[in-house]
Amino acid sequence: MASVAHELEYLATLAGIRISNSLSDRSADRFGAALGNVMYHLLDSRRQIAVDNLTRALGSTLSRERIDRIARQVFANVGKTLVESSRLQKLGRDRAARMVTGPGRELFDRAMANGRGAILLTAHFGNWELLGAWLASLGYPTDFVVATQHNPKVDRLLQENRRALGVEVISTATSARPVFKALKANHVIALVADQHAPGGSLVLDFFGRPAAWSKGLALFSIRSESPLIPVLLRRESFDRHILMPGDLILPPDSGDEEKDIESMIVKYRGFLEAGIRAYPDQWMWTHRRWKLD
Repeated sequence: MASVAHELEYLATLAGIRISNSLSDRSADRFGAALGNVMYHLLDSRRQIAVDNLTRALGSTLSRERIDRIARQVFANVGKTLVESSRLQKLGRDRAARMVTGPGRELFDRAMANGRGAILLTAHFGNWELLGAWLASLGYPTDFVVATQHNPKVDRLLQENRRALGVEVISTATSARPVFKALKANHVIALVADQHAPGGSLVLDFFGRPAAWSKGLALFSIRSESPLIPVLLRRESFDRHILMPGDLILPPDSGDEEKDIESMIVKYRGFLEAGIRAYPDQWMWTHRRWKLD
């Protein structure tokens, strides 16, 4: 039965990609917004999670009407990101990269100068997939560390799309060895660091609520001596996405690895929370980030 469901999901995904690629840029943007609106109305549980998360994180400063409006915008952003990401192969690396503007290149130039690579830390914010196209267009060897999709055919579509832009993929299902190997080869490793982390995590508040944070990102940095580069990519329009870089986070060397891990996570947690507070409609509030609460 699972194989039938997977095949239907694959066919639906393939149809969505073909429709997206048949449209003009502006029409694709409208199609993405419409897709997000459909998801907002159909995915009751995800809509409720988004509203609940927004209320508990920002409810003291925002009205319920404003929260509902942001929740709708969140789904629109997700829809647009899905459509935009499915069109990246058609657009090509250079054109996709021209959609990205703002400061940030100097951070990568500084970080890569040590020859130990760098770790790009981002979130499910704006269109995070575009960051790979932008980096690859600058000539940086880039590897995304991503989870493997349950549906192997859908997973293959996603990976083919990324590789067409010059981005390689490292699965989170593998050991840490490929990550360290890529950093040793002076690559940029890109990871999202905003979701709930299961066992072996560090618990730190996020928007005033206890949240589990993966230690892996900081551990990669400390053990490889590779700096962390926090970056968010904010959608401004269908053809303009603004880089929002933070300060370079260098791995400490206090002699206490657990203390150093916490120090690094505290720094990028603050960066992520500030960016999300400033542009709450750009973050994917639809996931269960606060499973500990």
